[in-house]
Amino acid sequence: MACRARLEPPMIRARARRRALSLLACALFAIAPAPCDEHVLVGGLFDAEYWQTDDGSRLLSRNDGDAAPGGRLRLWAASEFRPRLQGFVRGEAYGGRANSEYGTETKLEQAFVRYSFSEPRHLVIEAGQLLSPIGNFSRRYLSSVNPLIGSPDGYSLDYPLGAQATGQVGRFDYRAALVDRPFVNDRYVPETGRALRPALAAGLTPVVGTRLGVYAALGPYLGPRVAPMLSSGENWKDFNQTVYGLDVQFSHGYFELNGDYAHSSYEVPSGAPDVHGFAYFIEPKYTWSPRFFTALRLERNDYPYIAPLAPGVWLSTTADFYDAEVAAGYRLGPGALLKVAYRRDRWMVDDSLKTFFPDGYALSAQLSYSFNVNSWFERPR
Repeated sequence: MACRARLEPPMIRARARRRALSLLACALFAIAPAPCDEHVLVGGLFDAEYWQTDDGSRLLSRNDGDAAPGGRLRLWAASEFRPRLQGFVRGEAYGGRANSEYGTETKLEQAFVRYSFSEPRHLVIEAGQLLSPIGNFSRRYLSSVNPLIGSPDGYSLDYPLGAQATGQVGRFDYRAALVDRPFVNDRYVPETGRALRPALAAGLTPVVGTRLGVYAALGPYLGPRVAPMLSSGENWKDFNQTVYGLDVQFSHGYFELNGDYAHSSYEVPSGAPDVHGFAYFIEPKYTWSPRFFTALRLERNDYPYIAPLAPGVWLSTTADFYDAEVAAGYRLGPGALLKVAYRRDRWMVDDSLKTFFPDGYALSAQLSYSFNVNSWFERPR
């Protein structure tokens, strides 16, 4: 299968410098007021990781199978500009052989303003660089709340620019968004472009601790770089991706359960047949004591793979795999969490393709520490 070419290291470094400037702007935003100003909250999350994987799995391999460390630092700042009008920004720097081939890289994850209407409307408007408005995992991906170390394969950390409205009426909640990026894993489709697409989500909470949700999104998924590979008269914005899915959250006592199912359909250029796929995961967690918990994630991803082979000739297929991750976590103290995890994948492909899609494993450990910068400057009372 054809794979998208990687960016050359100089381009990566240039991009990293631009992101570093963005993070610097975030830092200036965070520290501009007096350190103890209660209207500005500054915090962060640091992750130290160690990985040992095989050298062949397309899903799990890191550092060509050699043991490797990794580190990640996230910093965030939030401020209330006026009553009910807030701003939020979060950036990250990450590196280590387990996380990056090009040294330390930086990224602006989120930057948005939020306006909350007064009661009884229960309506919130956000605009800027947002979390994904659909799916179960986007609000649980940080290491401080993710009970495992890995993420579902169908989840992407490329957050879109856009606007969304979130509200609640009794036991019913809803979200309507307009964003500029598709909901794809960019390893399986050509480089995407920016084009507005709607996304809708809704949920019902029949009893405390249980929420059932649905979501859908529609819009272009290709980008301008594929133009030379399109047939005459075709435009990359003519080909849509449709996604719809279900998600569930349940908790009772010390038990928690999260799950997600998504079906996707892609229109393929140059007369190639449309390709359909699905992905789901189920994630139970049990807290055995105030400090100790265990968790499991079972996932299947029969994902669409789309790539141009030559001008007017496109490949559209799916590659099916299962993977499972099991983890144990222990809270060392306020803000400090240690987790160890083991993950395996199994590719459901013909024997002739096993060389290209070998099964693999990953053994990992992660120490995360969340902190409040404001508390470092507080005067003793």
